[in-house]
Amino acid sequence: MKRAMVGGILAILLATSAYSATAQSASAMADAAPPDGRTLELARQVVDATGVRTSLSGTMQSVISQTYASLAPAGSAEAEARRKVFADAQADATARMVPKLIDIMVDAYARNFTARELSDLLAFYRSPTGRSMVAKTPQLMRSVTGELVALMPGVRHDMGEEVCAKITCTPAERTAFFGATAAKN
Repeated sequence: MKRAMVGGILAILLATSAYSATAQSASAMADAAPPDGRTLELARQVVDATGVRTSLSGTMQSVISQTYASLAPAGSAEAEARRKVFADAQADATARMVPKLIDIMVDAYARNFTARELSDLLAFYRSPTGRSMVAKTPQLMRSVTGELVALMPGVRHDMGEEVCAKITCTPAERTAFFGATAAKN
């Protein structure tokens, strides 16, 4: 569950930074002509070469599986069957979302890189070093996620210190920030 939460936090941070970067240049992109077919095709090849499709699908499926596995067992066979229907629907909806995310990424690459830059990126991703980077990225992300999990209690504590210094925290908020023993203080 913690890894799913951290994975979600990472996804939010990445999405937020990506959104922030695109929001800042949105007006410039709105004025620019849409990318031509060659640039879009190069962008699609670069996105495919990065392995992001497999990574996104795997990450999303992992989060769904971990979330489902972390839920308390249902009280009856009927309740368990209903939970499975919801989990399956979530997995299906997520699977349908991946191609849309890929199209968004392709468009972003095509709008932010020239055809020459995309060709250079594609050459890199097709090189032994680029293929090695793609192959090693999942392990790097697992390592970073593990480190982030280890950092979270301290971040939560620091955040609690800041929040509770400015407002009177409820026992539930104190527990969330500092653990069960802190709620009594």
